[in-house]
Amino acid sequence: MLTEIDATVLYSAVRLTVQYSEYGQRRPTREVGTGFIVQQGRGRSGARYLVTNRHVVDPDYDKLRRWKLEEVQVSGYFQHPRDRKGMPEWQEVTLLNPAPQWPSARHLDVAVLPLDGAEVQMEVNEGSGRFNTLPSSALAKVHDFVSGDITVGRQVLMPGYPGFDKRAAHRPILVSGVIATDPRYAAALGGEEYEDQVLCHAFSWEGMSGSPVLCMVPRPVAWDDWDHTGEMKLTPVLAGVNAGHHEIRADATAGAITRFMRGDVLASLLAEMSTD
Repeated sequence: MLTEIDATVLYSAVRLTVQYSEYGQRRPTREVGTGFIVQQGRGRSGARYLVTNRHVVDPDYDKLRRWKLEEVQVSGYFQHPRDRKGMPEWQEVTLLNPAPQWPSARHLDVAVLPLDGAEVQMEVNEGSGRFNTLPSSALAKVHDFVSGDITVGRQVLMPGYPGFDKRAAHRPILVSGVIATDPRYAAALGGEEYEDQVLCHAFSWEGMSGSPVLCMVPRPVAWDDWDHTGEMKLTPVLAGVNAGHHEIRADATAGAITRFMRGDVLASLLAEMSTD
């Protein structure tokens, strides 16, 4: 489980560059978003999944119906978990012929790409191809939202790769904010409702779509914890996936109100994929 926010969490965010083709001809590459890797199980035997938004990797989501997803370049830094004071190392891999999966409901803007298995084609361009991961055990469950553990006013933290002047940040940036709507209900803004989504007041830029959203929630201190007091302590939980900001004007590339897909949506999708 996650115990704190540190460099390994910051570098869990990876930058995604997508290559599409149309009628067999490659389109210009697009630096379109952020992603993060969730691992089910421990060690080298654990299955890894790249998580982002569906609108990042599905051309049909943006009505580019003749386009095909050819490659996804994943780049970022690896902070060794056993050497957290050491310098992170740059990594870059390319997923060839990726096969993202997403829920059938279109409003669920989340996608997952398997990173392990014989069918996965991956080229390591730089580094060792290792990235920091977030454990699937940290994913928020329905109970976390219904019980009020994840509720309005809780702090949220989002590491991602925002773009400025058409250029993506070289290192991830951690954005902070608070949950702004009651997560027990569909998020609402103006006359629009967003089922299975939560609004938060956190400044977000173009390029941060697909960022992990972490929420600090109270959890019991383990009995074997040396400083156990019988009380609760705030622990980071993977509350969901950033789905984008609400634009102040039509040409805005940033906004102070963002929305994220709830973590239980991602947990359900991962459960379906692991049983296929």
